[in-house]
Amino acid sequence: MTMFTAASPKCGKCVVSCDQHCQSFLLSLRKNCYTIPVTAGDRILVRASFYYGNFDGGYALFNVKRFALGAYQSTIRYPEDPYDRKWYSAYGLFTTNVRGEAEIPKIDVSGSEDYPPAAVLQNASTVNSTTSYIQLDTYLRDSPVPIYITTFFSEVVQLFTTSPNYKRSFQIYVDDEPYSEEIVPPFGGVVEVAITNITASNTSITLRSTSDANLPVLINAFEVYTVSELLSPGTDTRDLEGLAVLQLQFEVLIKWSGDPCLPSTESQWEWVECSTGKIPRTVSLNLSSFSLVGALPDFSSMDPLVTIDLHDNGLEGPIPKFLGSFPYLKQLDLSNNRFNGTIPTSLSKNKNLRLVVTGNCLTGMSCPPPPQVTPPAETPPAETPPDSPPDYQVPSAPNTTPLSSGSRPPPPDEFHIHSTSTATNNTAAQLLLLVMLLLETIIFLALF
Repeated sequence: MTMFTAASPKCGKCVVSCDQHCQSFLLSLRKNCYTIPVTAGDRILVRASFYYGNFDGGYALFNVKRFALGAYQSTIRYPEDPYDRKWYSAYGLFTTNVRGEAEIPKIDVSGSEDYPPAAVLQNASTVNSTTSYIQLDTYLRDSPVPIYITTFFSEVVQLFTTSPNYKRSFQIYVDDEPYSEEIVPPFGGVVEVAITNITASNTSITLRSTSDANLPVLINAFEVYTVSELLSPGTDTRDLEGLAVLQLQFEVLIKWSGDPCLPSTESQWEWVECSTGKIPRTVSLNLSSFSLVGALPDFSSMDPLVTIDLHDNGLEGPIPKFLGSFPYLKQLDLSNNRFNGTIPTSLSKNKNLRLVVTGNCLTGMSCPPPPQVTPPAETPPAETPPDSPPDYQVPSAPNTTPLSSGSRPPPPDEFHIHSTSTATNNTAAQLLLLVMLLLETIIFLALF
């Protein structure tokens, strides 16, 4: 069995598209990781949008723009890009698009850290002379923000790299100050230069020829990212240990994986509630009617717990003494289980605790019949369409060569809602219409 696992903090629908058909999977549990089963040997493409969690405590990069300059197709993505990144074609004011001589299969991208697809390196944008320069538009907002830009350069004419009479070399400038070393694009290869550790808003980023160059600057592709603030290292390890103990004891809980509290409150596991500090702690366990059967394991490492709700399960044996060790516990509901023996004094004498133990087999109680335990129901979540990207802007300034998009591409993974009505009472026709709408939605999601 081959499985695909993807991180996501929101419930939703994943669409798996194949060469011949599309299939959608409704993912209704609120988990950070989902597993999609497929048959071994099948070739499938999974297209979905996810929030970036980065639970290792680093920084997140958020893509603003990704352009293939000089490209003759509006969008380049899978299969040209095996990572299915979306590269939109763009042109520059006062620039010339140049079709490259290198064949796509022969362009070597192994020299680039980010492996751009060869299709975005085949062509380029250039200017008319070495005295002209290209200005990159970052499409950033007016307020300063940390940025990360990757630029890709590949020579488009083989003669220019084999003849000593020609030299194309240039540098990247940030606010009119040299930023990079000399860049000489290779034919059939790629040079990647990253612009990092700067905070930009109206920052000027230009490409300028070196003094000994006799060929003008060119650029094949570039990406613009903003950088997040330092992210949390994740939920406290003591809570993770306690949750792992519960999952090892009760198989029904294993289906939840990833960080239980991050990256947001919307992504928390259904049966936990967390604090909002830099390092989250679990403050509530809500495991009522989860078909938990057997003895309750020791999860006392989760010491910030305020609420523990375990009612309507099949838990049995003595009430564990460790339940009296939680210093902040305000509510403990053990009702409608099969606990026996006596209540620990650490619980019965705790005046700050609301304790519910009805419906058990404790001393002095008449033992009720075993409760009917059923797995928790999965409720399909409400889906929220992703935010649209900011509008494109085409800057212009005297004696500069800004780059802008040729046309505005559709926002990634944009959702469209189609509404129709029918005056017929023919049931078969209504069912056929419903099936057609569902197929249209599934195919649209697969394409975008």
